[in-house]
Amino acid sequence: MSYAYLFKYIIIGDTGVGKSCLLLQFTDKRFQPVHDLTIGVEFGARIITIDSKPIKLQIWDTAGQESFRSITRSYYRGAAGALLVYDITRYHFYLNLSHAMQ
Repeated sequence: MSYAYLFKYIIIGDTGVGKSCLLLQFTDKRFQPVHDLTIGVEFGARIITIDSKPIKLQIWDTAGQESFRSITRSYYRGAAGALLVYDITRYHFYLNLSHAMQ
């Protein structure tokens, strides 16, 4: 299917906070309770319609492990926005988001 616009969004957060589950729910409309850790980056796409125009959204799920941070930062380029994800039951995940935003 063709589209009028393409927007890239990234999902950022620590390991195990649910980034991949959010990606899967948004792109495939399904929930997977157990998910393997993301190595590097994964992405999915979905076409939505706004004002009768098809718009393609690319959602990039970045690895949360510290060892992959230098690799995944290169995927931030060209992103229209970012979804910052953390586990509300673990306050240190919230504090770690400030590192992700730098």
